[in-house]
Amino acid sequence: MKRGFEASLLCLGCRASQWALETTHEDEREVREGTLRCERCARSYAILKGILTTLDPEDETLAREVNGWHQLAGPLAESLVSTMTALPYYPHPPWPHLAPDFFQIFEYVDFHDKHVVDLGAGRTWASRHIATMGQAREVVAVDVLTRRFLGLETADVFYAEDRKHFERICGDVHQIPLKDGWADVVFSAAAIHHSGQRERLFAEAWRLLKPGGTFAFVGEPSKKASIPDRQPQNEETAVGINEHIYSFQEYMGPLKTQGFRPRHLAPRSIRYRLAYPDPEFMQGLFRPLRRLSRSALGRRLVTRLVRGRFTGPLTYRYSNLPLTVIARKPGA
Repeated sequence: MKRGFEASLLCLGCRASQWALETTHEDEREVREGTLRCERCARSYAILKGILTTLDPEDETLAREVNGWHQLAGPLAESLVSTMTALPYYPHPPWPHLAPDFFQIFEYVDFHDKHVVDLGAGRTWASRHIATMGQAREVVAVDVLTRRFLGLETADVFYAEDRKHFERICGDVHQIPLKDGWADVVFSAAAIHHSGQRERLFAEAWRLLKPGGTFAFVGEPSKKASIPDRQPQNEETAVGINEHIYSFQEYMGPLKTQGFRPRHLAPRSIRYRLAYPDPEFMQGLFRPLRRLSRSALGRRLVTRLVRGRFTGPLTYRYSNLPLTVIARKPGA
């Protein structure tokens, strides 16, 4: 955490912004080890390896989530450095589908000179690209995971490569210790579906954003409306990870209720997966769309249907598709 960043923070206990920073190790980049103490309520937050830690140790749900990810990951060796620096390019699912949708967002969201919060940042690869390619003024990556090559400590790998700093907060994405209206953009890549409290998460994004700000998310799985279950049975849920799958309306409805003005894009990965189909994707498509995908003209038509203001919601109603949304907070 850089010295001075505390001016942007709110205490989660009393909502004050009166801090005493106690440093035990600081380098040319940031405070690496220390404590941030609220002078009003005396609540303390540890700074470990440059990461501000605000996670509630008594939150059993998040503790299970962290333990589950560690269990799935297994041993993580330093040989992973080259893999990390290549992200989001990696030749195994879900990365080939997520990468094109992530870079597509730069055509629609202006990150230049902006304050950006990256929700569910994980290994912080998206924060890295927003800070470098997007030329954001300041980026804050938020996640429950800190382990190197799995969570926020991976930012050290990117700093060694780029010499570009961004802040990291280990905490609950539903309760982020940043001041109201701090962000110009709140972003998330394939992380919203890990929340079982979408309304609370969208309310937090709203609080963080300035009037006129943008909430954008990519890579969200969207189920057809006929599937009643919201929680899949897979290797992630088996170890306690919060994994959900929502329909198009279950994303868009709460956004509108919160006050956002959302619109969806046609994710670029849909075009690729129509041209180079895989069984899982094709099985989730509405049957008439499968027939259209057999020709180049039909594939272009499917993309238009997904993108359409009226045809898009209908297409999502009958298909399992990735979802990209840009939601504006009205204002200046």
